[in-house]
Amino acid sequence: MKSEKLKGKKTPLYDIHRKLGGRMVEFSGWLMPVQYESIIKEHEAVRSNAGIFDVSHMGEFLLKGRDIISFLQYIMINDLKLLELSKGQYSCMCYKNGTVVDDLMYYEEKEDLFRMIVNAGNIEKDFQWLNQHIMEQDVKVQNLSSERGRLAFQGPKTDDLLQPLVDIELSNIKRFYFRHCNLNNIPIFIARTGYTGEKGFEISFDISYSEEIWDSLVSTGAKPAGLGARDSLRLEACYSLYGHEINDSITPIEAGLSWLVKPKEGIDYIGKEILMKQKSKGTKRILVGLDLIDKGIIRENYNIFKDGEEIGYVTSGGFSPTLKKTIGLGLVKTQHKNVGTEIEIEIRGKFLKGKIVETPFYRNV
Repeated sequence: MKSEKLKGKKTPLYDIHRKLGGRMVEFSGWLMPVQYESIIKEHEAVRSNAGIFDVSHMGEFLLKGRDIISFLQYIMINDLKLLELSKGQYSCMCYKNGTVVDDLMYYEEKEDLFRMIVNAGNIEKDFQWLNQHIMEQDVKVQNLSSERGRLAFQGPKTDDLLQPLVDIELSNIKRFYFRHCNLNNIPIFIARTGYTGEKGFEISFDISYSEEIWDSLVSTGAKPAGLGARDSLRLEACYSLYGHEINDSITPIEAGLSWLVKPKEGIDYIGKEILMKQKSKGTKRILVGLDLIDKGIIRENYNIFKDGEEIGYVTSGGFSPTLKKTIGLGLVKTQHKNVGTEIEIEIRGKFLKGKIVETPFYRNV
């Protein structure tokens, strides 16, 4: 499909992606580069050196007000008592039935000020969901998504490459913590977080500086990387992708994210009753790692069988450039979850042998 026929919003780096030969695709309503030179080469660059991802399509909110912590305790399944100033937390917002509105990151800038990063396809839904539950509390949600640019700078060499460009000591930023600083005299928000299974940072800044910051990061020798590498990297690390491992019909417990579900004694939160029950008693299905023994490629929505019985489906799958083989994630009936269980995956009318394996497949953080 020619990119001229594609429809969608453009990030501030769209023209740069085109100049670099990026193959553009429609993703969550945006025109994004799926790759430049090669998904495998971009993937390997992040594993061995550093890669740069345009994540400006994602959403960014500022939440302000004296009731912000109690508000988020009610909205989120994780416990904000584990937070502190200059630290972020991964969590989910859930419906009353325990299924997922969205998974996201939020950062405590002040006791009455939080920054939140949400998935691109859920920006409007999340903004509405948050506002619907403010009620009489002193909370204001500001949508900064179109005012800010966002880049992910990921890989084992990111500290060394980025340090000469910023005016703080990067080694002082622990995982999940953040700082405000300057990159070549441009003010940025930088957090030691990521979606690749490697060390790295996620950076937010005023949208007017997008090209300048991109060029600065490229000048370090880091490789521009697209959605293809971003997906293969996160699959190896077994990070959930909204619409695949979690959505409005899958709970965090089913998705293997039970560690996110906190008891928060004395605090009620949306979905708590069902999620705590699932955490203690289990669920009928659970997310597992998949290894294909026969030759082929696992893709999402392929059906999984055991002794001729359909027991689940693939949520994500593909070739692992690091492991040099096909890997996948799938939701299966809980009785079949044990590592080593032999299964079959239906691929184009054929039943190929596979097995359930330990996860994550790879993680370096």
